[in-house]
Amino acid sequence: MAVIAWKTVYETGIVALDNEHRQLIDQINRLYEALRDKRSDEVLTDILAMLQNYTVDHFAHEEKLMAAYGFSGLEDHRRHHGELIVAIEELKKNASADTGSLAAALLKLLRTWVLEHIVEVDKRYGVFLESRAGRFVT
Repeated sequence: MAVIAWKTVYETGIVALDNEHRQLIDQINRLYEALRDKRSDEVLTDILAMLQNYTVDHFAHEEKLMAAYGFSGLEDHRRHHGELIVAIEELKKNASADTGSLAAALLKLLRTWVLEHIVEVDKRYGVFLESRAGRFVT
C-alpha cells in the first residue's frame, strides 16, 4: 500500500512537471514500503542519489519555465527549493549509523514537501504557465 497515492489535487496543470512529481511520489512510496518491511538500508542510498539528481534536474526545469514566461514568484520559489536541499543535507549530515532513523526522517520530510509545496506552492506557477504556454509546455 502506498503512503501517497497520486490525486488530481497534486496536479499543477503542466504535464511534464506533473510527471516529474509522480516520479518523486513513486520514490516516497518505495521508501515507505522499505521502512514498513524493515529494509530501508537496502534502498536508502538509491533514494538519496535519486533526490540529488531530482533536486538538480526537476528544480532547474521548473525554474527555467518560470523564468522563460516571466513568473513573478520565481525568486520565492527558488528559496523554497533551496530550503528542501538544505533540509535533506542536514538530515544526511546529522544522521546516525541507524539508516532506519534517517529513512524515517526523510520520509516525513518528503511527505510534507509533497503535501505542502506541490499542492500549495507549485499550483501557483502551474496556473500561470498553463495560461501562457499550455499544459504541454516543456
